[in-house]
Amino acid sequence: VGAERFNVYTPTLFFGKGFGDLPQSAGWLRAFAITGQVGYAIPGQRQTIESIDVDADTGIVTADIETHPDVLVWGGTLQYSMPYLKQNVVDLGLPDFINRLIPIVEVALQTPVANTITSGTITTGTVNPGLIYAANKFQLAAEAIIPINRQSGTGVGGMVQLHFYLDDIFPT
Repeated sequence: VGAERFNVYTPTLFFGKGFGDLPQSAGWLRAFAITGQVGYAIPGQRQTIESIDVDADTGIVTADIETHPDVLVWGGTLQYSMPYLKQNVVDLGLPDFINRLIPIVEVALQTPVANTITSGTITTGTVNPGLIYAANKFQLAAEAIIPINRQSGTGVGGMVQLHFYLDDIFPT
């Protein structure tokens, strides 16, 4: 399925900030939140031998070797919480379905930074605009997956996630 045959270790720093602590005068801005991550991916193997050829006439051995770069993994999100807006800023009298939505834009990027002989140093990644529906016992999310450049891909994709809140489904 295309999975690598070695481990990659990625120590990562995650951060986030909700704007709910802004002054009341900030109004609608208080429903925004940002999150981010910065990680450094280190492959468990620096290189993999893809194939070995032996010239029958000369006996010379050649190998196709793929190097595995260290990669800076980084990204973030910008989200707007309609549930927070209704509960803590202003109730606009919108339908319950709308009041449970969280519009979100995610950015997921990676930049090779070391051992880049065969990978190059071009940043690749995606921008993923979408919506999250947060119910009482589950969350449903749908996002488009848009490549940031040709090296990241050539078509737009999509993703759907369904999360269950087990502590709400089984409270005891």
